[in-house]
Amino acid sequence: MRLSREQLQRIRRRHFGYRITLLVELLLVLLLPVAQRFPWMLALMLCALAIVLVVFVSRYSALQRTKPLIYGLGALAVAMELIWHGTLLWAPSLGRLLTLPHVIVWSVFLLVAVIRKVKSLIREPFVTLSVVLGAASGYLTVGIAGGVILTALWVLNPDAFVAAALPAQALGQTGTAAAAPALLAAAFGLLTTVGTPVLQPADVTAQVIALLITIAGQLYVAILIGLILGRVHQRLL
Repeated sequence: MRLSREQLQRIRRRHFGYRITLLVELLLVLLLPVAQRFPWMLALMLCALAIVLVVFVSRYSALQRTKPLIYGLGALAVAMELIWHGTLLWAPSLGRLLTLPHVIVWSVFLLVAVIRKVKSLIREPFVTLSVVLGAASGYLTVGIAGGVILTALWVLNPDAFVAAALPAQALGQTGTAAAAPALLAAAFGLLTTVGTPVLQPADVTAQVIALLITIAGQLYVAILIGLILGRVHQRLL
């Protein structure tokens, strides 16, 4: 397959986007203990992730039709993150009302980002280290989406969680995003099927969300592997 210089340049930039996305997501996970002391830090890292997904990955994607959608959702997700945290701090009642729109916007944005990434990965002309790292970043994106959903549940229904399993500094701040770093870590436990003790076994909503996060993680791996193997099979034929 002969590629033009412009196509090769776009591929290099897109692969750079895969690498930087994974780096931002790994930093987000590794800095969760620090973010527990400074909750605003997690909000800034989520905004940075949204910007990276839009600017460094979607910008150079071959998927042209959904570019305006991902741009709009990314901008809206960043705006909602800042507004939501601000209202939870200064007007808690309004912040709780905005929790549902906030989690819907972020969930849809991250879902679209993952779907676009999978489509981009299976269209890559070469399987390189950057492509593998891009696949890994998509898996982490699913976990981050799970953390956003658990945080929304904490704000709306703190009784769905086991208080003894949460950090002490979050217990006195129910109805806020103070537990977000711990819940993001819990989401990755569910994603990898390790599990988490923070959810009440008797709360049906919490258990359904936990089940969906676990299934989403397994489906991501199964679908990505299936699509890649199918593509290889087509090439052999």
